[in-house]
Amino acid sequence: MRQRKLGDYLVIKEVVKPEQLLMALEEQHRMPLVRIGEALTALGFISPDQLQEALEKQKKERSVPLGELLVQSGQLTREQLRIALARKMGYPVVDLKQFPIDADALRRVPLATARKLRIVPLLWRAGTLIIAAEDPSRRATIDELEFLLQCKVVPVLSSSALDNRTISEAYARFGLDSGAPPVADAPSGAETSSEQLLESLELGAEDDADAHAPVEQSDNSLVRLINTIIIEAYQQGASDIHIETHPNRRKVRIRLRKDGRLRPYMELPPTYRAALVARIKIMCELDISERRKPQDGKIDFAKFSPQHRLELRVATIPTYGGAEDVVLRILTSAKPLAVDELGLTRENHAQLLQAVQRPHGMVLCVGPTGSGKTTTLHSLLQHINTPDRKIWTAEDPIEIANPDLRQIQINPRIDWTFGKALRALLRADPDVIMVGEIRDEETAQMAIEASLTGHLVLSTLHTNSAAETVVRLLDMGMDPFNFADSLVAVLAQRLVRRLCPQCMRREPATDTELEELLEDYRHAFPEDLRPTAEAVQAEWRVHLAGDAMPQLGRPVGCPACDHSGYKGRTGIHELLTIDAALRRLIQTKAPSEALQHAAVAQGHFRTLRQDGILKVLQGLTTIDEIRASTAH
Repeated sequence: MRQRKLGDYLVIKEVVKPEQLLMALEEQHRMPLVRIGEALTALGFISPDQLQEALEKQKKERSVPLGELLVQSGQLTREQLRIALARKMGYPVVDLKQFPIDADALRRVPLATARKLRIVPLLWRAGTLIIAAEDPSRRATIDELEFLLQCKVVPVLSSSALDNRTISEAYARFGLDSGAPPVADAPSGAETSSEQLLESLELGAEDDADAHAPVEQSDNSLVRLINTIIIEAYQQGASDIHIETHPNRRKVRIRLRKDGRLRPYMELPPTYRAALVARIKIMCELDISERRKPQDGKIDFAKFSPQHRLELRVATIPTYGGAEDVVLRILTSAKPLAVDELGLTRENHAQLLQAVQRPHGMVLCVGPTGSGKTTTLHSLLQHINTPDRKIWTAEDPIEIANPDLRQIQINPRIDWTFGKALRALLRADPDVIMVGEIRDEETAQMAIEASLTGHLVLSTLHTNSAAETVVRLLDMGMDPFNFADSLVAVLAQRLVRRLCPQCMRREPATDTELEELLEDYRHAFPEDLRPTAEAVQAEWRVHLAGDAMPQLGRPVGCPACDHSGYKGRTGIHELLTIDAALRRLIQTKAPSEALQHAAVAQGHFRTLRQDGILKVLQGLTTIDEIRASTAH
């Protein structure tokens, strides 16, 4: 008789002895790697079309394994999934009723954790834990256990469903079915401060411990600490969390970006370096074993702390000596600001609203990363969103969820780009389209085409000034005549720190300060259009409601602003509105200097530096903040 393959044997005869299991695992290790989708189609359980459909669905539901998705949709039975896992993927099948489970293995995993992950620990051998699972191909389960236990975990296939009763019966054999606290089900950390949790970790950390060594203390405190760091960062208004690790004995440094500046937050013992990074990777379902390449993912924080509906964008970056840094950007479900709250001058406010009320054309908002471009665009969309308008957005990521808009999440990994989304939206009868960012020639070309065919298009670019934006798009290969006809306005902006209203001190500007502000303001004009100091002061009096002597704000510092003197941020802007003169210059591909000269000649254009100086005179910020953000 023909010799059967190992998988065939295991489906017929289940493993009931430890020696059989170890031999079967050795055989499986030598088998070629087969994906579960390939196994299911090879056995004829699903068609290639069904597989493709399930793979597309799994991209949206990353936490659910492919086999489980097919079972849930009714396209596959659980028995068929079990056969595929054993026959084609070589997972040994274990009969839990007959297998002599190792009590030492059970003691390593609390009962509540086993129930949560739907696993039963079977054997503990030479630093490796062998577990039975309903779906041993589910990598997230293995990663979480390896993080919690700091050891290698090898899964095999359970011959029966692992419900709470079955799992409890396994623990009951050794009297382990009562009340051990679950490691994985840690509280959110909201009730315990980060200082208390850090103290708990430091008490368990030895000075000479190896940062790569397994963490001997229960990881419960570390899990809770990570949750607490995220919660406290959000509550303090931070936009980013920076976790910086080192290959030597230096502590792990954590900093928060608040109001655009990084500030020290916490240091952790180096012992927890690897476990900290691994836990964050598990939270966003990244490969915890990959430390040589950068990875990126997302954390749906409500899964770990239901009362906090946050999403975090995560990037891991390999650094010198085998260490890894992690940066988490906090994406809150913020509501759009009113246009009146953007910090626009009266002139810019009126002209910008006039631009977005047009039935067609292109309005751009430009500036570096983190300058508030998305916030501005959503404020404008909210302002023009009326029942007679259909507004579509294509974004990556969707930072401000607005149920009154139709929003699309871009996903370059599946080739769902801004350009392709824009092409699709043109067939969806839009009135207004917001494109999160013009990144390439295809997107720019499609945006211009959309604006010329009766649609209002709003988008962003990473450029330093309004005039430079025009040159950048022309350099990308845009037709100058079509571009000139489509462009309505370009708003360049920055965010600067706002003086803390609780502690700021107002003082009249000294003669020296006033002279420096005048020089800064006047030199932003082209030389042939530069006004006199008297004319500038007359303009200032209009903005300051007639105050003869400007009152400048001074930073002081108090508990409300973490003793920095600043709390929150405000915008500074320059608005380029396209008239006939500018349109002719665009058609001739004029340089940015010529475009800015023509804009100043309009009479109402003010640069970022000039707009910032007006806010200094209003006591909203300081000249140091303005100079730092407009240094270009």
